[in-house]
Amino acid sequence: MTEKEFFDLLIDTYMEQTGEDLAVDNLGYYLDYYLNNYPPEKLELKLLKKTAARIIHEFMVNVLKWPDLDWGDSTKLKDIYDCRVCANAIAQTYLRGIILPSKEDVFGGNEVLDLSQGRTVIDKLMSLIKKEQ
Repeated sequence: MTEKEFFDLLIDTYMEQTGEDLAVDNLGYYLDYYLNNYPPEKLELKLLKKTAARIIHEFMVNVLKWPDLDWGDSTKLKDIYDCRVCANAIAQTYLRGIILPSKEDVFGGNEVLDLSQGRTVIDKLMSLIKKEQ
């Protein structure tokens, strides 16, 4: 699965399951990049766990308006700071059970997610959204 495929599947799934249209103004800069400014030369970039975490976290903050949680148990992940830009996104998706670690104490941010794994991440987010409604 590519980054762009994951983003598109997230948006399509959200709109299909909630019946809500997304206002482009609410996506924020990071997600707007995937919607409007994604360069053609990057279309084949495979989806890494850390990128999935960033996309999901930006969606939670900008679209769903969910506040960040205290990092709590996520601090036990030995590799949480391997991507400093991704650290909070990793913590937030881990704490909510949306993206599970590779091992008990390793997130595995550089692992590539396939289509099935990407769908699982999105399904977990959709389940949380349904619980919040």
